[in-house]
Amino acid sequence: MRSITIAGREYPLRFTLRVVKACTERYGSLEGLFDTTQQKDGLQALDESLWLLEAMLDGGRRYNEANGLEAPVPPDHETLLDVLDLVEMQTAIHSAMAGDSARTVEADPPKNAGDGEAEAL
Repeated sequence: MRSITIAGREYPLRFTLRVVKACTERYGSLEGLFDTTQQKDGLQALDESLWLLEAMLDGGRRYNEANGLEAPVPPDHETLLDVLDLVEMQTAIHSAMAGDSARTVEADPPKNAGDGEAEAL
């Protein structure tokens, strides 16, 4: 799981299905999200990146609560404006999105492996 350190405290970030749904409702698609956060208008891109970070912080808190882990309440919007660094925020967002989309899949050996030895996948 990815996290971000804000004002000396670590908070989990998750690109959960709830976040994906919220992004799709807000932007029409995930591509719309990427287009908006990468556009040249710095202020709008900043606002949308901050919205996404807040959604992912909430996703991380909810995920941790559901799994019996520490779930710190994230800072409010105004606090985030005062303590975040733009590059750090964008790096954390992209890292969490990439990390949450990467999955490891384990497969059982084929049942017809003959002598019990499965070929390497």
